[in-house]
Amino acid sequence: MLDDPEETRQLLEVMRACMPFEARLTPAVALHLRSKSLAADATDHHVVRDVSYAGDEGGIVCHLDPGEGRQAIVASLTHLLVPDSSPLAAEVARYQKRRIKRLKRQSRA
Repeated sequence: MLDDPEETRQLLEVMRACMPFEARLTPAVALHLRSKSLAADATDHHVVRDVSYAGDEGGIVCHLDPGEGRQAIVASLTHLLVPDSSPLAAEVARYQKRRIKRLKRQSRA
């Protein structure tokens, strides 16, 4: 199991309490979306309108509103950048670090 169920539930609650909040796509995700002809820029600030849990495969996912009538994006929290000024920044960084470490460990097994 990649994610601790209780820690994940608590983080989801905190994130919901802070909505809406801003996040940016990592450059790799933005590049991937552009390759699929979806307009997405890593420098754009997207508004997170909802969060959910996609199981161990996807982890926490954020439902992003890119604005300007563009198509909504659902992206794993692992692939988002939350501004340091956000009250969520430290908790999100801990989740991302822990999840990435566990994903790497799992891929070596």
